[in-house]
Amino acid sequence: MADFIDGAIEEGLRTPGAIEATAKYRGGPRKVTQDGGTFVRPTIVHCDSFAHPLANREFLCPYASVVPVPQADMLKQIGYTLAATVITKDPAFVAQVMAYPHIERLNIGPVSTMKISWDQPHEGNMFEFLWQRRSIERVW
Repeated sequence: MADFIDGAIEEGLRTPGAIEATAKYRGGPRKVTQDGGTFVRPTIVHCDSFAHPLANREFLCPYASVVPVPQADMLKQIGYTLAATVITKDPAFVAQVMAYPHIERLNIGPVSTMKISWDQPHEGNMFEFLWQRRSIERVW
């Protein structure tokens, strides 16, 4: 799987309009074999647009693509999203995002995506059966 993921990212980077932002900080290859295991190091790719093949990809490793989008176009552009974090103090935009029905887990403010709250529907419990599956956590 690591070979496939590394190869898919490399293939995507051959298409103009994307750079791997983490490569200069990594100090080595993206794919590493160590102590009998093979894994892919965290990878962030900056894409010029959502049209780039790496812009809307998911891999079984720590991977994210960053695409600049005007705030006014954000919700139209992202569509259905399993988890989203909104870093803004703009109350009008926060209200728009909270009203947007296609985000399953919504974090407002610097909430770690690794934080698990078992009382939130996306994390899995009886809420999934009783309520619409959506969670919101807010720092500000």
